[in-house]
Amino acid sequence: MRWLRKPPVHFVAIGVALFAVERYATPLPKAERPTVTITAARLAQLEADSRRSADVALDREALLERAIEEEVLFREALARGLDRDDQSIQFRLAEKMRFLVASEGAEDDAGTTQPGVDRDLYREAVALGLEREDPLVRGILVHKMRLLLKRTSGAPAPDDAELRAYLERHRNRYLQPARVTFDHVYLARARGGNALDRDARRLLARLGARATPAAEAVRLGDPFPFGSHMTVQSARDLARIFGIDFAAAVLALEPGTWAPVGSPYGVHLVRITEKIPARMPDLAVVRSRVRAQLMDERQEARLAEEIRGLRGKYAVRVEPTTEVQG
Repeated sequence: MRWLRKPPVHFVAIGVALFAVERYATPLPKAERPTVTITAARLAQLEADSRRSADVALDREALLERAIEEEVLFREALARGLDRDDQSIQFRLAEKMRFLVASEGAEDDAGTTQPGVDRDLYREAVALGLEREDPLVRGILVHKMRLLLKRTSGAPAPDDAELRAYLERHRNRYLQPARVTFDHVYLARARGGNALDRDARRLLARLGARATPAAEAVRLGDPFPFGSHMTVQSARDLARIFGIDFAAAVLALEPGTWAPVGSPYGVHLVRITEKIPARMPDLAVVRSRVRAQLMDERQEARLAEEIRGLRGKYAVRVEPTTEVQG
């Protein structure tokens, strides 16, 4: 082989040898973590969406954290193949691909809607990475990933001691409100200001002078559309009918005597017949509700822990935003 003796071949051989020596003598760098990039445009879009939301608008840091978390969950969902057996995702991507093919003027039946999922179109959509930019698909996969992490969190079932402690810590959540039962004699605002006050004082004096049965007392006033007898009513119940001020005034009354209370409708002469104070329910009554809420809190805490662990697998890069000068 005479070509082996030619100088150019020698130079190539030496170069290959030197490359090999350097390649194996120098340790390979550790595999870099995949990078999650949040673009300035993405962050601006999130801020615009947050301002349009009916909820309280989030600040930039909170929106950034949400964007990073959703991107991590989306990638992990793809890595676990959560999109492969999801008919809604497959149909969505196949339809997007059908639209793209039709828009390119393909001479096939891409413009017609076929029953079921077109597997070829779905595979082409995945090959083009269409799932990465589709908000519906991303939302489905992020939600599925959250559910998966919750199911695998292994939160232990609480015992009764833990349930009682949780119930005590959240008294305001489970406290049963005070309630009242009462009769009222209604005097309509249509009587006029002076006449209404005069009639209310006269009728109150009459009712206070003798023990008038409720059915007889009611006939001395005007018809009230919601009835004259109210049974076991909370402040919220009363506020829906009579207003907040009326509810507070009635709950402050003591049973047994008639008292005037105003409302947007006019004046009501009210007599409390039963008053039930606010109280905490027994655990037996609310056990299933307490257990469900405690388990949900534990799962959410474990979910946050799982997400923190997943985030550690990724490097995060945030594009700087450009402030517009006025």
